[in-house]
Amino acid sequence: MSKFKEYSQSQIMLLPPNITDWIPKDHQCFVINEIIDKLNISCVEDTYSDQGASAYNPRMLVKVIFYSYTKGIRSSRKIEDLTHENIVYRYLSANQFPDHGTINLFRKDHLKNLENLFAQIVILCNGLGIVDLTDISIDGSIFKASASKKSTYDQETITKLKKKISEILQEAEDIDKKEDKQYGERRGYSEIPEKLKDPETRTKEIERLQEKMRKLEEAEQTIKEKQAKAKTKREKELNRNKTHNTTDLDAKLMKMKKGKTYQPAYNGQIATSNQTILAYEITDEGVDTNLLHPMIEKTEKNTGQKVKTVKADSSYFSKNNIEKIEDKEIDAYIPDKAKAREERQERNNEIPKYDKRNFKYDEDEFICPQGKRLRLIRTDQGIKKYMCSDCSDCPVKSQCAKGKNKYLNHNPQLEKYKIEMREKLNSENGKNKYLERMSDVEPVFGNIIYNQGAGYFLCRGKPMVKIEFGLSCLAHNLTKMANWIKNNKNEQLETLERL
Repeated sequence: MSKFKEYSQSQIMLLPPNITDWIPKDHQCFVINEIIDKLNISCVEDTYSDQGASAYNPRMLVKVIFYSYTKGIRSSRKIEDLTHENIVYRYLSANQFPDHGTINLFRKDHLKNLENLFAQIVILCNGLGIVDLTDISIDGSIFKASASKKSTYDQETITKLKKKISEILQEAEDIDKKEDKQYGERRGYSEIPEKLKDPETRTKEIERLQEKMRKLEEAEQTIKEKQAKAKTKREKELNRNKTHNTTDLDAKLMKMKKGKTYQPAYNGQIATSNQTILAYEITDEGVDTNLLHPMIEKTEKNTGQKVKTVKADSSYFSKNNIEKIEDKEIDAYIPDKAKAREERQERNNEIPKYDKRNFKYDEDEFICPQGKRLRLIRTDQGIKKYMCSDCSDCPVKSQCAKGKNKYLNHNPQLEKYKIEMREKLNSENGKNKYLERMSDVEPVFGNIIYNQGAGYFLCRGKPMVKIEFGLSCLAHNLTKMANWIKNNKNEQLETLERL
């Protein structure tokens, strides 16, 4: 008997092979293939012209790209290689080999209506019983843009750089004149800066500086336009209205979670149910407060159902948000920003002596721990401002008030919302509901950022970044569906066939 099995690379097969015989029967590519076959992709097909040569079938490209994102592969060149080398890709592409340019252009030009396909997959998730479309969790995460912080400029930096570039350009012009006069056609280098010695190098350096000057002037004009559009002082002071990035024009400086540094970035928002994404959005706002209701509305648009319960962290808590929540009769679980800190202080008896909680309220006046009365001075947009008339001689003024005077701000309606929400969240049901949020939405970001490796963007410009983020969200849902069907094989496959 031979020691080894027969090995012959030139062996010819008697019958033509079937690619699916070489793929494990329970491989997720079969589920993803079937799901995409059920999608109405007319929104993609309509982006094609009937002129010119025939294009690759868009359904094939959708399958290849969607599957790639489930594997954390976003590079069009890598996808091209895999259509030649990987048996699963050859199955999905039906042995066709679109090049990286075709893949990239398809992603850019033909997936502008990706949200339509995403919504169809959400409906399929509901049909399989994976999600509860009326009970959602909302969260956001900061994703680094494909741009350097060095390319982000504010007005002061632009002014300094423009002055420096102008001086260099003027120096180059003076050198040209001096050379022409002193050396004629001969070259003199002894007193000329290194970058400006050779005329050819000097010309290239001048062109580079002129291009940089053009970008700086565009950035300066954009900042002026954003400042002109800003309505309030706070809006004018926001980083996104004070700076401009010349590499990715839509990216804004945002605080990154790791390292706590500021980088050009986007805020990716998702609404989830049972770790399945029901809606997504990309924004240039670094804080989440104004994004709660847009995400609720987008979820309702995708699902066709009214949201009844919403869970979100403290960054979404505001008086306006809670008012709208009550108007829409939504059961919300959203803590205020101070809840955790203040409750910890109360448990440990660590409330600062001159904290507002130690001021007594008496007939629309506050009485401080020193017994002094703070009277109502004015009301500004629902916020009541109280001030003491005789703080100047108080022996503990430095511990209580900073500056000449100290206002005590009191928003009765906001305080009412805080108290009611804290009571709700501290109940047994409230604790359980809020814990659901942590196990629902946060693992989804963990999957996108770490398993898919999509914690930063490769594309530039908000439209392309939104497609890229949408593909990551869609890939997450496809993986969720494939795993769900695999774990409930017979019943779920029959359900999918009926959908």
